[in-house]
Amino acid sequence: MERLHILDAHGYVFRAYYGLAGQRVRLATAGGMPTGALYVYASMLLRLYLDEHPDRIAVVFDAPGKSFRADIDDQYKANRPELPDDLRQQMPYFQPLTEAFGWPVLSVPDVEADDVIATLVRRAVDAGLAVTIYSADKDLMQLVSDRVTVVDAMRQVVYDRDRVRDKFGVPPEQLADWLALVGDSSDNIPGMPLVGKKTATALLRDYGDIDGILAHTGDLKGKLRANFEDPVLVDRLRRSRELVALRDDVPLDVDLDALRRGPWDGTRLKALFEQLEFRGLVDRLGATGGAAADAERIEPSETARQPPVVVADAGEAAAWFRAARDAGRLAVVVEVDAQRPVRADVVGIGLAVPGRPPAYFPIGHRYLSAPPQLSRDAFVAIARDVLEDPAVAKVCHDAKNARTYLSRLGIALDGVTTDAMLAAYLLDASSDAYPLHEVVRDYAGADIPARVDLTGKGKAARGFDAVAIDRAAEYAGGAAAALLPAADALRERLRAADLERLHDELELPLARVLSDMERAGVRVDVACLRALGDRLSAHIAALERRVHELAGEPFNLGSPKQVAAVLFDRLGLDSPRMRKTKTGYSTDHEVLEAMRDLHPIVAPILEHRELVKLKGTYIDALPPLVNPDTGRVHTQFRQAVAATGRLSSSDPNLQNIPIRTELGREIRRAFVAEPGRKLLSCDYSQIELRLLAHYCEDPVLVSAFRDGVDIHTRTAAEVFGLAPDAVGPVERRVAKAVNYGLIYGQSAFGLSRALDIPREVAEDYIQRYFARFTRVQAFLDDIVASARRLGYSTTILGRRRPIPNLGSRNVRLRRAAERVARNTPLQGSGADILKLAMLRADQILRDERLPARLVLTVHDELVFEVDAGAAADVAERVRRAMETVYELRVPLVVDVGIADNWADAH
Repeated sequence: MERLHILDAHGYVFRAYYGLAGQRVRLATAGGMPTGALYVYASMLLRLYLDEHPDRIAVVFDAPGKSFRADIDDQYKANRPELPDDLRQQMPYFQPLTEAFGWPVLSVPDVEADDVIATLVRRAVDAGLAVTIYSADKDLMQLVSDRVTVVDAMRQVVYDRDRVRDKFGVPPEQLADWLALVGDSSDNIPGMPLVGKKTATALLRDYGDIDGILAHTGDLKGKLRANFEDPVLVDRLRRSRELVALRDDVPLDVDLDALRRGPWDGTRLKALFEQLEFRGLVDRLGATGGAAADAERIEPSETARQPPVVVADAGEAAAWFRAARDAGRLAVVVEVDAQRPVRADVVGIGLAVPGRPPAYFPIGHRYLSAPPQLSRDAFVAIARDVLEDPAVAKVCHDAKNARTYLSRLGIALDGVTTDAMLAAYLLDASSDAYPLHEVVRDYAGADIPARVDLTGKGKAARGFDAVAIDRAAEYAGGAAAALLPAADALRERLRAADLERLHDELELPLARVLSDMERAGVRVDVACLRALGDRLSAHIAALERRVHELAGEPFNLGSPKQVAAVLFDRLGLDSPRMRKTKTGYSTDHEVLEAMRDLHPIVAPILEHRELVKLKGTYIDALPPLVNPDTGRVHTQFRQAVAATGRLSSSDPNLQNIPIRTELGREIRRAFVAEPGRKLLSCDYSQIELRLLAHYCEDPVLVSAFRDGVDIHTRTAAEVFGLAPDAVGPVERRVAKAVNYGLIYGQSAFGLSRALDIPREVAEDYIQRYFARFTRVQAFLDDIVASARRLGYSTTILGRRRPIPNLGSRNVRLRRAAERVARNTPLQGSGADILKLAMLRADQILRDERLPARLVLTVHDELVFEVDAGAAADVAERVRRAMETVYELRVPLVVDVGIADNWADAH
């Protein structure tokens, strides 16, 4: 039977956009225009074109204007959120893309796409055609019949009559009544109160339709009966039924024979793909032109097209590595049995070279029926020369971890030219993860499973050593094969965005330094932590007794609900920040801080919370993280997380140890040097304020930093019209809050809370500041204007941070985006300079063979472990290197400290 294919275009568009949002993937052109939804949409069209070969097809777009449903109820779809800014920028391209495929496009003014589709379905069925609708819209499932199916392409689910009944509990012909009863908040369709999905299904099973229910209200009970007998609610229900029902009599000036697929316009498609920088799709188009392209399939590279081979024989392995050396280029995927790199054992290695089948070398699978594998020693003897040879180019995903993993085998990985994870991060820093399967999908069109699909998660999780070797080969070998074309596409995108040097000369070399730092670790004095923990436990217990005494009864301080009951019910306190949550009144830090002066119980509750959190996060958590083989903690530095370019750390997270509190200092005191060595702390002083002076060139700020005077005192003198020696602690505190508040986009409201002053006073301080420092205001305004124009902010080395919502009509979203735009050049440039300093310091230590190693970095600080006798000399060399690593209009200054522990060195 001949078939008409109908594509719900806007349904596809929104599924593409929100599907990516769920996966935290953000694609954009080198110029900053978001393209993620367009990429997924184009890929789906291409897949549909080649897999289904639709002869008759119609792609239906929503048209401007209000439909008849707005006349039935003026609140219909009234609560729909505005189109997200990054999707709005992509909207003009969807229809041209569709037309380039040679598919008829339909759009009828003042008529919703669903009604156009319903009309096409009726006409097609009357003409004896079968129909497939590509959509996930539940409203369209009303149209399902023996000859009509709905396909959710993204979930790969086909809805026939039975599948609709399974999903909704009713057949398609009852679905409009079911939807009217249940309601739909997204379309502002109210439904009938007290009727949920199960109740709607039961009512329709018993009475057939809404009219049948209304004819038998006497059978219903209680409030449900009252609702169905309420004239207002019944009238609203009937309107809901009109709103959800589809019209199949829309006037369409189109003949079914006109809905035949034409030849795609290969030239136009290629031009659009190149404009949108869809390199993977350009490669997959193949021939470009009319009927010739019609037979073209989406083909991966020759290497990726071949199934991976398992290499478990030493002779075959040696031959493979000889071929790899001859090729001069290979992709490497290292799989391990643990999450912590420095303690992981290598299970297998996926490798690929151009033009050959990818290979998987199993060396550590441990399940009962595992076939013979290469021994570790045999693999190392065969592979080391090639993997350590800088003349053989390597492609990796997360070169830092690959280097750390292979070091466990005694292999020093060298010659890495492209790190796909870091490249994807540089191209779009708005995600917090760049997993291998997503990167090769987005940049090479490869379809490999997520690693967790092999290892499981939660209680069912297992190590990679328990994964069957054939499945491990499909994953790791397939990933290695896909990395080769992905690396080519990524490098082209880096070049187009002027980010290639940032990848090659900063991030990629830094991956080696971070791997060395992770393996070095830092010594922790466990006895010191335990003694601190004992003292803290006693103090926490004393605070708890004091709180109970003030409350007049014992209660669980760890329960927000019980804390709220004591504060608000028993003691009758009130908070200017009080707000209600789903579980009751909030007692978060903001709420309690605003109540601090209302009752003596509040301060010990706040202190108790802070101490319990720090004890659990660091004092109790650090000892188990100490490697028993080294006596050191090996934190993991995360290079592709922060959108600003800053490094973060985990297991443990050292970024959040308080700096200025005594307890924070006590925790840092437990980080110690080995006997005969010292810890050297080198910390950039006020680097973000110095960058502000550099960028805006304000003469007062520039001269203050050049003269080495206190910047906050100088700012206070300018803002308050005082002589510098007349500035007191209060004025300096205000100036400091304003200086740093500007960097982080703080509003008058935020400043008023930080200083505990009226909002109008805070506003006055900010106005005074900008009146005196006019170039600062102009600089910040220029940053926002540039980001609005480009779609991103840049750092001093050209790093890009995408910033959506700068054009949003939602004031809250727009202002938040403006704060991010202003902050990025300052915080991000600080991160750039710190990374340059890490590379420079590491190079000096290596070149001059100094007895020191870099072990930690936190915020703007580098921490080294150094022989005690050489500490002063190393400190001077490192300080000089850090202060001259990048030339600003104002001096970079580094504060240096040397001690037995981190607290005393900082």
